[in-house]
Amino acid sequence: MRRLIYLEMKRVITTRSVWVMLAVIILLSAVLAYFPITFVKTEQIDEQGNITLLQKKEAVDCIKEKEKEINGEITEEKIRKAILVFQECYREYGSVFPPDMPAEEYIRRIEPIYPVLEMAAIVLAPKGVSLYTMTDADIAPGDAARFYEAFREKLSMEGETDAEQKKIRELSQNIKMPFTYVPGCDFASFEYLTMYMLLLMLVFAVVISPIFSAEYQTGADSILRCTRHGRAHLAFAKIITALLIFAAVFSVGTGIFLLITNLAFGTEGLKASMQTVWGVFIIPAFTAGQVQTALAAEQFLSVLATVSCILFLSASCKNAQDSLKASMLIGLLPMLIGMISSENLARIIRCILPSGGIGLSDSFLFELLGTNFVHVGGCVIWTPYLVIGAAAVEIPLFLFLTVRVYCRWESM
Repeated sequence: MRRLIYLEMKRVITTRSVWVMLAVIILLSAVLAYFPITFVKTEQIDEQGNITLLQKKEAVDCIKEKEKEINGEITEEKIRKAILVFQECYREYGSVFPPDMPAEEYIRRIEPIYPVLEMAAIVLAPKGVSLYTMTDADIAPGDAARFYEAFREKLSMEGETDAEQKKIRELSQNIKMPFTYVPGCDFASFEYLTMYMLLLMLVFAVVISPIFSAEYQTGADSILRCTRHGRAHLAFAKIITALLIFAAVFSVGTGIFLLITNLAFGTEGLKASMQTVWGVFIIPAFTAGQVQTALAAEQFLSVLATVSCILFLSASCKNAQDSLKASMLIGLLPMLIGMISSENLARIIRCILPSGGIGLSDSFLFELLGTNFVHVGGCVIWTPYLVIGAAAVEIPLFLFLTVRVYCRWESM
């Protein structure tokens, strides 16, 4: 069996197009990990009063220095002080943003408290009012005392029905309050990780789809299945080869991505409550680091489920072209469904497909940080649970079906 796996591995890896694609996708992990830090910009005032634009790592370090006063727990006092500064600036300039407010004043007084001020506006301001439209009459320092109470109330109201609102209260009861804010964590890095997983899935659709179907097409399968180890043994060898290649490339690519990201932004930012990193109304009681870990683990599960489905399609199709087309369709179908409809049935189908956790705006990341539910009978299920559960079931199911279909295949 080991000999079969070795030979199959050698056959796949030594194919020029395969090793070139795998090398490119690993290299791409470093490129995509680097992109988010290039977007970071901030302005700094020097001792002479001149404003300098900083970018990349310099900007990250400058932001950490600016926001050091709000680093740590977002207490009632920090929220109250931020609102006081907002009111003072608004009454003085009629706005807290340039050009109404001088750029120097904005950098000195608003930027250091901006994250706290934004959270206060989202939670405490009247409905339909954002930080950009908020006036000094919309919020008061005394409102800081009810920040976390208002947060829980508004979070539960994100549910569309009473059952969903009840489920949100259950799922969010362990959120640690007060929130912890740590400067340096950047949400764009999470988005680029999901983008990398989408590209990884597409590369493996190309690499794995011919594993069985190419031999049907050439007729080599007619000879191989007549040998002593030509059916179940060979099927297992091909499956193990595909899974080993996938596991190795995923581990290396994801490891490089996370290493570059965490070195660029700093690991201390991973301690921040996710409610302070992206939006406020987030259900899970996760830090940024826990979200990063959960995202990497689930993406492994989703891509593995997709790879397992591709192996099944390869064993079921008569030629490599049909296998590749079917694999691409399965891989991209959840994204297409998400573009067409957001109804309950469409959401269920999208989540239970093997690649349901892979995508861009409809990926597992946004399901985890969102408040989407599906209704199955009388049950209300949070969509991340459905995505994970479906992938966990589909992996062994598709691998079993792959072996069964291949062993029963009769060359046409």
